[in-house]
Amino acid sequence: MGALSAIPRRLLPDSMLVRVPDAFGGFSDAVQVKHVRFARKQSVVDDAHRSADAGAGKAYVDAVNSIGAFEVPAGSRVEIGGRSYMVAECKRCEGFGGAVHHWELVLR
Repeated sequence: MGALSAIPRRLLPDSMLVRVPDAFGGFSDAVQVKHVRFARKQSVVDDAHRSADAGAGKAYVDAVNSIGAFEVPAGSRVEIGGRSYMVAECKRCEGFGGAVHHWELVLR
């Protein structure tokens, strides 16, 4: 059985800036990751002052076709399309043989 194919670059139209937490309670300098996919999600909230949250979503980072790709730790900050998000979870998706195929970042 062969390896899973990489996510095609045409399906990865976005870029993101990543700032990982540093040892001093702040964040490192931004690192750019090109060719990712951001799927935005917005939810209704129970708040008298607003009817929807500020938005969240998922970022898909391919191990092969995303330039600058790495496993982004939870607690990092990412900027996509001019908006800043916190990485709530980083799911490592492996192909056959345990090699990383892509990462799914849950953003809030």
